[in-house]
Order: sequence, then structure tokens, then C-alpha cells
Amino acid sequence: MVTGSSPWLWPYGQAAAFQANRCSTEGSVAHHLDAQREKAGSHLLPRFIASREVMGALEYERCVHTGQIPTRDLGHDWYNGLVWLRFAQAKHCINRSHIEDSDRQSELTSNGRSRLRDALTLFDENGALLLTTETSIRDALLDQDWQTLFVHGRQHWNGRARLLVFGHGLLDSLHKPHRGLCAKAIPVLLPALDVPDETLSVLLEVVVMAVQDPANFSPIPVMGVPGWFEESNQPGYYEDRSVYRAKATPRRSSSHERLAFAFDPSTLALGKCVGQSLPD
Repeated sequence: MVTGSSPWLWPYGQAAAFQANRCSTEGSVAHHLDAQREKAGSHLLPRFIASREVMGALEYERCVHTGQIPTRDLGHDWYNGLVWLRFAQAKHCINRSHIEDSDRQSELTSNGRSRLRDALTLFDENGALLLTTETSIRDALLDQDWQTLFVHGRQHWNGRARLLVFGHGLLDSLHKPHRGLCAKAIPVLLPALDVPDETLSVLLEVVVMAVQDPANFSPIPVMGVPGWFEESNQPGYYEDRSVYRAKATPRRSSSHERLAFAFDPSTLALGKCVGQSLPD
């Protein structure tokens, strides 16, 4: 059971939750999102256009690059639109990087994308930032030390950390939450958690620009965040090894690393503060 009213929607507003009546007529989701775009005066954003077409990933990115976001009458596309409306700079950066990397004809993985495009896709669909004022919280995520991250000092979580869910696929999945839901996260050390909205937008953009590889992310089971899921208060909840897994042993030959950053809001500067070699 969810505690509270969709606490993961804090960057987007509680009224952001997807409602079935937004699909009452064909093209409703695109219509609602475009109305919000116009109301906010976000004319530099691509327009949301109704679509029933199943597009290839790169075909979709090229369409967005021309100024139109194909939008189906689905919760997945509703949340994609909300993230565009809230964090347009980061979304533009992801879209632009997909196009530029494809034009460079980078080496492809087995799924037909480069490692950079794999990373961008992961963050776009399931990404999150763990914002924290404490190095112990940052390090606990990097080390998959779930007891330190979620249990020790649990009652003070909201004063020590905040999870910002960016991935629209994850936001859609959270509509029907279960304990196995997991984000691809990057921790960011901040002097304070009360970061202005415009600073959050810049922060996400500079993080997206730093991502290069799927191994840059740390997994975080989002239903472990204190206050998000009532079941997490039960004894033994964090002992479920199918969800709360130990960190894999790194390979010495790997050049990939999990990322963590320190952010100085006064200068809008992002400094890398941790790098670790990880397995491919």
C-alpha cells in the first residue's frame, strides 16, 4: 500500500497523477499536455501531437527533434509529457544527444544502440537523482548498503535526502507500485535540500550531459524510500535479497564507473566527487 498520495510526484504536483478520464476521447492526452504547454507559455517546447503509431526509438527521437512529440493515449506518454513540461532542458539534452550520437555512427551494442544511447534511454525511462546533504547517504547508495540508506536514521530521512524520479516509464509503473520497482540513480551531494525549481532543472541537465555508460548508474529500489510504501515499515522488509541485493564485485579490467556528484547551487557547478570501477 502506498503511504500518502503518490509522494514520488513531488516535482510535478499531486494533480499530476494519470487519470483514466484523460483518455476519454482519442488524442486526449496530447490535448491536455499541449494545453498545459500553452498555459505555461512554454513555446520553446516541442508540441504534443496525438499518435497511434508504434515508432522505432531513433525515428521517435528524430520526430521530437523537429518539434513534435508523438503522444499516445497512455499513462506512459502522459508522464513523458509531464517530465517535458517540468524538466525541458534535460529532455532536450537527451534528445539532442541521441541524434548527435547516431550521426557519429558510434559502435553499437547488441540492441542496436551505442552505450551512450543505452545510458540515455535508461535514464529517460527509469532515471532518478538521490539528492542528499550527507556523504554517508551518498556512499550507501554507491555501495548498495541498504541498512544505512533506508533503515538507520529512517525517521530523519526527509531532512537528509530526497529522491527525484525523472524517468517517465518509472513514473508510469509507480501508478501501480510494488516492492520490486527499481530506478537507475545518481546521487548528488547538496549543501541543502530546499533547492529552487530552476536550479533542479539545471542540475538535471548537467547530470544528463555527464552520463556516458549504463554502468554510471546505481540501482535503488524506490519502494524502499521511507514514507513511500507502507510495507517498508514491516520487520524484515529490507532483507528480501531478490530486491535488496549486495553490490557485485567489480572487475579490475572494467573502465566503467558509478557516478556521484557534488552540486554548488550558488555557481550552478557540478563537480564529480566519486568514481568507482564497475563490472560491464
